[in-house]
Amino acid sequence: MARTATASRNARARRDYTTRATAVRRTPTRAEAERAALRRRAEQARLAELARIRALDEQLQRTTQSSIEQDDLRGEDPAIRQLALDALGDRAGTVVVMEPWTGRVLSIVNQQWAVRTPFKPCSTIKVLTGYAALQEKLTTADEIILAGSRSWTLRTAMAQSNNEYFQVLAHRLGFERFLFYAGQAGFGRKTGINLPGETSGVIPRHPPADLGRMGSHGDGFGVTAVQLATFISALANGGTLYRPQVLRGPQEVARFKPLPVRTLPLTEDIRRDLLAGLVSAVERGTARRSGAAALGVAGKTGSCNCDFSPRTRVGLFVSFVDAPGKPGLLVTVITKGSMARGSSASVIAGSIYRGADVASRMPFRRQVVPSAEEPVETPDVPDEEETND
Repeated sequence: MARTATASRNARARRDYTTRATAVRRTPTRAEAERAALRRRAEQARLAELARIRALDEQLQRTTQSSIEQDDLRGEDPAIRQLALDALGDRAGTVVVMEPWTGRVLSIVNQQWAVRTPFKPCSTIKVLTGYAALQEKLTTADEIILAGSRSWTLRTAMAQSNNEYFQVLAHRLGFERFLFYAGQAGFGRKTGINLPGETSGVIPRHPPADLGRMGSHGDGFGVTAVQLATFISALANGGTLYRPQVLRGPQEVARFKPLPVRTLPLTEDIRRDLLAGLVSAVERGTARRSGAAALGVAGKTGSCNCDFSPRTRVGLFVSFVDAPGKPGLLVTVITKGSMARGSSASVIAGSIYRGADVASRMPFRRQVVPSAEEPVETPDVPDEEETND
């Protein structure tokens, strides 16, 4: 009996010790409890932010779909339009396809956004910055500029969308000269397209706090897809800005004549210098994912945060096919949403080019002599323009 009582007491003691030890282990200190609460709140905030972003993306997608359903289909090339619709998919955005040597519009998907909604141009403004600096003889295509951690030329900086290089050019230009060339390009004024409700877009009225970012990111500008398309058309065709025209029937097609608005003082040397960077961007730069290099496509991507919503990004791609005698199709894509990027916009355009079978319908030739100078490839890291907003 004594041994039984002793064993029972020992068992109770062990249980009591285990209970006390477990209690000590399971009772966190105040600091530990506060840290755990902070982690829970941070996770709840993260999930709530993701939900807000997802809701905003879904709203943009619904808005895009609603706008597309209201498009005026008169004058649309049905085959080109279907290719653009398929390529855009369920993304929020707009697509403009036109003939850059005449201004004839073949298709505009989401006319509301293309004609009446200005977007920040992001890195597509670098085409204008480069053109203006070359025209003013403030740089040459061969000048080496130390920007960031390495040296750049116009070609390599355009291909890899280096921000610091174009910020240097913007400071050389100054605010007034930059605005002069923006006006030449048609920014801040209507293109005259025969669709209702066209906006003039937005241009900065006063010098921004950071002039460099105006030349690298387009700070202060709001441009439409149609405005971008007409400006890039001028680079494609040798310098003429045409009024975009939608031909709504056989009679308009029969009477159609290109309507030049103005001629840019674009020499063949300057065009060639710009084209070298735009071709390199598609071949091995920020637009390489488009898969359009084999079609002779030249283009420029753009990616940045939207001025009006920090949760929303804008992804752009302006492009054309350089062909003998006259350029081939021109495709401009603008997307909007948390995942919008210039590289993904270039994929949309690449799909349209391939679907249109441009390579078999139009003979291509490169007007740029390949250079031994190669831009640095960064296949395993995000494109520079996508990480520097």
